[in-house]
Parts: sequence; structure tokens; C-alpha cells
Amino acid sequence: MKAKSKNIILINFLLLLFIFLPIKLFAQDIQAISAIVNDEVISRYDVQQRVQLIVSTSGIKPTQENIKRLETQALRSLVNEKIQLQEAIKLDVPSSEDEVNLMLERIANGNQMSGQEILQQINSQGVRAETLLNQIKAELLWNKIVRGRYGSYINVNEDEVSIVYDRTMESIGKDQYDISEIFIGYENEQEQQEANILANKLVEQLRSGAAFAAVAQQFSQTASSGQGGYIGWVTEGQLDNEIIDSLKELKKDEISNPINTVAGLYVIKLNDKTKAGGKNPLRNQYDLVSVIFEINQKKESENFSKDFVSCKRIDQLTEKYNEKEINYIGKRILSDLPEDLHNELLNKEAGDTLKPRIIGENINIILICDRKDDIGIQVSRETIEENIYAQKIGMMSRRYLRDLRRDAVIEYR
Repeated sequence: MKAKSKNIILINFLLLLFIFLPIKLFAQDIQAISAIVNDEVISRYDVQQRVQLIVSTSGIKPTQENIKRLETQALRSLVNEKIQLQEAIKLDVPSSEDEVNLMLERIANGNQMSGQEILQQINSQGVRAETLLNQIKAELLWNKIVRGRYGSYINVNEDEVSIVYDRTMESIGKDQYDISEIFIGYENEQEQQEANILANKLVEQLRSGAAFAAVAQQFSQTASSGQGGYIGWVTEGQLDNEIIDSLKELKKDEISNPINTVAGLYVIKLNDKTKAGGKNPLRNQYDLVSVIFEINQKKESENFSKDFVSCKRIDQLTEKYNEKEINYIGKRILSDLPEDLHNELLNKEAGDTLKPRIIGENINIILICDRKDDIGIQVSRETIEENIYAQKIGMMSRRYLRDLRRDAVIEYR
């Protein structure tokens, strides 16, 4: 009886141990310190949350090696953000919840989601909403600080604009590239080595299936990071020679090796490529509607095609032909449409119809409501000036943060 009683006591003790031990360890993890920045703590839990945010949004594989490398990068980012937030408090730079939510919506829209949906997604992966919102807040405040401090002092002269403008005009008719970028800047040899290691690891993960837009949002140091690194269509005249050389070796959807330039390191994704004298017919946009007739209504479908003039009258026309089934295809780029339609669409205008197509037991008539042809890359001196300004202020931002880091008291644990 005594032995049985002792066993019960032991079992109860072990149960209590297993119940309370995880809570204790979790509490210790929250309280554990990874770094102290000017007397403000970054906890081990903060680092883990940031790593989990990166993994859950980017598709980077959570291997032991990757997690270790991500922890290093996450801690560096958190230290930078802590310094940025401290500077914002020092300079009394305000931010509002509305500004943070607006930036969240922009990020979410780039991923075809709403702000609430993206917060729900990361929450399902064990990431608190504050982890992402605090990152957005730090970025917003830092942009205000940098522009307030340097914005009025940065000049872009006409000669700088003219050099890029002339190069761009000369490259019209040559290869054009639809690209996305990840940029990692550095200021000294040690930072360059760290940037090279990080860039090579990112390339490895991107080629293994990680989402370029999500990786760019977390790691890229240019304004395009807010759009998932997307730049759009550019000519050779708008790019550094090192980037052009790399792009010429890439096929559609491929990722470049890290590219060293005077400004820093780039990783480029080639989304598409074209020539055709600055214009690309595959980027023509068509607004389409399809109307369905039964297989035995061939004559009726032919008459419908002859009567069609504009989509503005389509309701009246379908009523005349006994309320035929209408499918609104909507605005589509030619390259996104079936190839068997390409030649015919290129020779048709708004108000035309395509030849009837037999699909199963139906006749399908496609109507062209509108057509907008691609007119090539539009070269604007204003746009060039804005791009040069963004590059300069980006450089000042990195130098400003470097100086603040150098003056800060940072203790790693």
C-alpha cells in the first residue's frame, strides 16, 4: 500500500513538472536577452518572431542552417529598427496608426491580399501582428527622418539627368527587361563580406522556390522593397553595365547571381524580356467578352457577329438574340491569352469579333470591347530625376544609420 502511494505521488510530481516546465521555459525565452541597444532590450523571443515572420512569408526552408543565418540577419534588422525608433523619439517624429495600416495594405495588395488577411496568415504561423506592424512603423518613421534631414539638400542636376536620358534613348530598340530587384548595400570591406554571404544564401533559397517578392520585402534596402522589389520594364540605358551583362545570361523567371556594383550588391529576377523597337505586341491589352450559342445556332451566331458594333450596346444585342449567355473575360494582356488567339487579335480592333470557335456543344464568339497597344518604354526626364533622387537619398539613409550604429551602445548576449 505504501509503495502504491509513493508511485501515485511520483506520478503526480512528474505530471506537474511536465505541465509547468514548458510555461517556465517559454517565460525564460521571452525574458532571455539577445541584445541591449542604448539600454533598450531586444529579447530572444523578438528574434524568434522575426525569423518566423520571414519563414512564413518568404518560403525559405526552415533548416537548421537557414534558421541560424536568419537569426543573425533578424537580430541585425531589429537592432537597426531599435536605433531608428530611438532617433524618431529623440527628434519627436510622429507616426499614426492610419499610416501604418496604409503601408500594410500596400504590402498586402502586392500579394493579392488585404491587410487583415495577411495578419491572419502570419498569426496562423505563430507570428504576432505586432511583429510586422512594428517593422512597418520603424520603416515609416525612418523614411520621415531621412527625408526631413537630407531631402532639401539633395540636388539632381540637369547633366545627371541628361546622361541617363541620352543612354536610355540610345537603347530604344535594343533589349528591354521586366525586372525585380533585391539590393544589399555596404560601406566597408567587412559589410561587403557579410552582404556577399547573405546575397548568395538568398539566391540559393530563391532558386529553391522562395517567393521573390516576400524575400525582397524583408531583405532589400531600396524603396522598391515595398512593392516586393518590382521595378518594371527598363532599357539597357537605365542599368549599370554589370547588371546588363548578368541579364543577358538570364532566361525568363531566372534569378541572377549576386551582382557587385559601385552602389552595392544586387540580386535580379528577370520577369520578361523583349525587343521590337521599344514596343511589344505581347503587352497589348484587350478587353474581351464571350457570347455562347448552341451548336445548332450557326446562322444566328454569324448574324450576331455582323450586328456587333460596340460593347456599349451588348445588352440590347443579347436581348435581340434571346438573352444569350455572356462571359466577361475582362482586360487581359495578349501574352496571358491562349496562343491560338494571338495572330487574330493582333489584326482586330475594338468593335470587331473573332471567328466562331466550337467548344464542346457550343459556339463561342469573342467580342473585342477595347484594345490598347503597348507603346514601349516612355522616357521621362522627371522619372529619371526621381530615380536618381531615390538612389541618393537611399545612400544617405544607409550612411546615417551606419553613423548611428557606430555611436550606439550595443551589447550582444
